[in-house]
Amino acid sequence: YFYYDKERGLIVTQKEKMKKDLLEDINGYFMQLVYIKDLINVSEDVDKYEKKFESAPNFALVISCALVDSYMLALIKLYDKGDKAKTVPNLIEKCKKNIHLFRSNNDVLNKLNEFQEKITNDEFISHAIKILMTRRDSILVHNDKKFFGEKSKKDKSYLKMYHIWILRDFTEEVLNYLFSQLSSEETLKTKYNYDLCNLFKN
Repeated sequence: YFYYDKERGLIVTQKEKMKKDLLEDINGYFMQLVYIKDLINVSEDVDKYEKKFESAPNFALVISCALVDSYMLALIKLYDKGDKAKTVPNLIEKCKKNIHLFRSNNDVLNKLNEFQEKITNDEFISHAIKILMTRRDSILVHNDKKFFGEKSKKDKSYLKMYHIWILRDFTEEVLNYLFSQLSSEETLKTKYNYDLCNLFKN
């Protein structure tokens, strides 16, 4: 089968169209990753510029808590268990089913299996996903009575920041790898512009 690519004004094969569609899918994931990275970086900047916020401590607290909730929810969306959801595990599975689109089929398949193994069994990655899901279901989305008000002290789902960093970096590794195997470019760079630093300079 052949298709007309309106953007390039060319007739392309079905394989080329499928590859283009998959790359567009990966770009969508990258947009979510950029958002997550910015949330995390702004959150860290709020902590770093604590003294600058001394005149507005409640504002700083609200901003800090909102940022943490936002990046946790945004991350867990990428690792949810819905079969039809746009998640990293589903993206990996989709790539396995379309392995013929990649240049080095066996190498890519081995790497995809490695990614799946990490999601399921890696000490840090699987733990971070499990805790994020627990927090979403018991605290972030619902008012579970076990965690409500004073009982929130019973919350055992605390996640250390390095777990968030590891999951963020793993997500970027997966997306960069898939992108590099489908595109002539090696990687898509994601960059944070240190907004608070620039704001306080002014």
